[in-house]
Amino acid sequence: MLKIRSSLPEIIGNTPVLRLQNDLIPKGKSLYLKMETFNPTCSIKDRTAYALILAGIASGQLKEGSTIIESTSGNLGKSLAMLGAAMGFKVIIVVDPKVSRQNLSIYEAFGAQVVVVDTLDENGGYQRTRLKKVQDLLKTVPDAYWPNQYDNASNRKFHSDVTAEEILDLNVEFDTVIGSVSTGGHLCGIAEKLKLEKPNTKIVAVDAMGSAIFQGKYKPHLMNGLGLSWRTRNVNTAVLDEYMLIGDTEAFSMCRHLAKTSGLLLGGSSGAVILSALRQLHLGSARSALCIVADSGWNYLDQLYDDNWLERHDIELMGPGELLAGLEELHCARIDESSAP
Repeated sequence: MLKIRSSLPEIIGNTPVLRLQNDLIPKGKSLYLKMETFNPTCSIKDRTAYALILAGIASGQLKEGSTIIESTSGNLGKSLAMLGAAMGFKVIIVVDPKVSRQNLSIYEAFGAQVVVVDTLDENGGYQRTRLKKVQDLLKTVPDAYWPNQYDNASNRKFHSDVTAEEILDLNVEFDTVIGSVSTGGHLCGIAEKLKLEKPNTKIVAVDAMGSAIFQGKYKPHLMNGLGLSWRTRNVNTAVLDEYMLIGDTEAFSMCRHLAKTSGLLLGGSSGAVILSALRQLHLGSARSALCIVADSGWNYLDQLYDDNWLERHDIELMGPGELLAGLEELHCARIDESSAP
């Protein structure tokens, strides 16, 4: 019998898992997708936002009349705006020009205030200037609460306690788990629990080419939800085995291919994660892989699913044969001391 829920947070999580059927998957091997797109705002950040709000309430920093202020590349802003409306908190979202028009409309529909920063930081990105704006607002907005998705351990712990348990309850066997790293919250939280319960599970962290989380100097990229100019405290490399760096063209090409061949409309970070899984299945030891599909492509209809937008950014999509042929060229490395930022 279908259970009736009495509050919005109760419908967050318990997302379905899809066994992907696609010609790109090697015969005799399996690729499963944990579809976080089935959360209320179509992303895994609904879980993160709820965890951060609960932590704020528990600490006494978040109370009636408080204002939540956070920096985000898009998805966490939707989640905080939705939960702020549902739970009675004001919300200010600090974004940059990379944010999609759809997301801006969603923030405003939920009643959130939006602040856009358009000044590049010293690394050529916007993350540092977004965070500076957050700090400025915290000084002027009464009863303000900064969830700090980057370093707040409640982010990682929630995914260890809740999201990982959903994965462990699956009635399928998998030897490899692949997810986007970004703030480290969901992937490292999941990995911490899996390494305790299934220590032989291989954990692969996927990042954007140009990100400084694992190596090198930060370089701007187009993908949302991946890539930072520093490593957050939520990135626990002790529970990660390998990392992969994926470029915009490869990630977007994977997304467009899956939309046309599998009916899946996914965000760029999810395209990067699934492409990384294909490399593990074709060239690595993986026989059964599980991908954390973090968000939906509905947020990016005016970006990676718009041919004119791709042309303006000099992105020439690759076909499925090219994607497979390029798997060996994708950057894949073990995580060790040399992976330090």
